[in-house]
Amino acid sequence: MPNLTKTKKIEISRKLKDEIVAADLVFVAFDKLEFGKIQELRDKLKQCDATFRVVRNSILFYASKEAGIISETKRPDFLKGPTAIIIVKNPDEISKVSKTIIDFSKENPNLRIKAGILSKDFVTPDVIKQISRLGSKKELTARVAGSLYSLMANIRSVIEAPIRDLVYALEAVKDKKEKGN
Repeated sequence: MPNLTKTKKIEISRKLKDEIVAADLVFVAFDKLEFGKIQELRDKLKQCDATFRVVRNSILFYASKEAGIISETKRPDFLKGPTAIIIVKNPDEISKVSKTIIDFSKENPNLRIKAGILSKDFVTPDVIKQISRLGSKKELTARVAGSLYSLMANIRSVIEAPIRDLVYALEAVKDKKEKGN
C-alpha cells in the first residue's frame, strides 16, 4: 500500500471498521516471517472462519477507533511495529483460532501475539494462550451436558435405591414364607 492518498486511507479504514466491529480480533507481530509461511497461516485460519490481514497501523488505529474498540487518542503499544490482524468472524471458533496461532508460532517464533479483543474487551497474549487450551464452544457444551447427564443418573440411582431395596426385602420375605409353608 505505498503512497496512499488520504481519501484512500479513509475509505480503507471505513471498510475495515465494518469488518471488525462485530468480530473478535487478535493482533500479531510477524516481522521476518516469509511470505510462504504467512500464506500457510492464512490457509489454516481460513478453515477456522478467520482471516489474516496486514494493514498499516494508522489505518488499523483509526478503524478501531471508529468501531469503538479503542478510545485512546494516541496509538496503543500493540499497534507499533509490523502488525497483522486476525479477524475471527465466528466467536464460537476463537479457541480453534487461538490454538492455530499458538501452534503456528511454536514452529515460527517470528509470529508473536501482541493483544486481542474478545467480545469488545482487550485481552493479553496470556489470555489467548489460555483460550487455546480450551475446547470449542461445541466441545465445552458437550462436556457440560455429559457431566449433567452423569449427575442426573447418579441422583436417579440414589433415589431408586430405597425402593429397590424394599422390593428385594419383600421378595426375600415372600420366598421365606413360601419355603416355610
